[in-house]
Amino acid sequence: MLKIKKMTAVLLSVVMLVCCFAVTASAESIADTAKAHTSGKTYSVSSKLYEKSDYKIVLNKAGDLKLSVTSQMNSLYVTLYDKNGNKIKASDLKADSGKSSWNSIDSLVNCLWNNAIEKYSGSFKYTLKKGTYYLRFYNNSLQGKGKFSFKATYPSSDAEETSEISCITIPMKVGEAMQLSTDAGSTGVTWSSSKSSVAAVSSSGKVTAKKAGTTVITAKSGSTTAKIQIKVTK
Repeated sequence: MLKIKKMTAVLLSVVMLVCCFAVTASAESIADTAKAHTSGKTYSVSSKLYEKSDYKIVLNKAGDLKLSVTSQMNSLYVTLYDKNGNKIKASDLKADSGKSSWNSIDSLVNCLWNNAIEKYSGSFKYTLKKGTYYLRFYNNSLQGKGKFSFKATYPSSDAEETSEISCITIPMKVGEAMQLSTDAGSTGVTWSSSKSSVAAVSSSGKVTAKKAGTTVITAKSGSTTAKIQIKVTK
């Protein structure tokens, strides 16, 4: 009964999130359109006029989200939302080429350039609490179609997880299976995979590789936790 109540609470939270974004962020939920984002990775995007490019960002602890943007469009809007659809103000705007303009009415950063310069290049940051956020880029360029690239760095679960398990990585191929064990035996040990779509682990510690990627297998017994990284290739 307790598990059912927890599941119901989660489902209600998801429904409320979708409804909130339908009103405050856009007619279409940003939570539905946002792509998963990796801290420190550079993304290159081709965009049409008035097209939105959305990304989901998860901070595992409070800290700064530092964003650098390079744009070949004369006007690119950047907006950050929290999980409730509220817009968050950026700080420390810096433009190496072009101009970074803060719009207090729409709560967005406008990355601008004109014919006198080659492109916009700049950076800014957001000071955030632990949680889920959504980053939106909006093409408002008079040129119509254009390209931009960006890199966002922040305290992420993936970065922390990788640093904790730097001791060993086990390679596997798609379709392979492997049995893991601990010094504590199998009784009272709980197994989990950070990305079960890459490699799943059974309650007895059997790992099955499903698709190319990297995941972290965790074995927990009481207050003791052991982690191992699995890298799956085709």
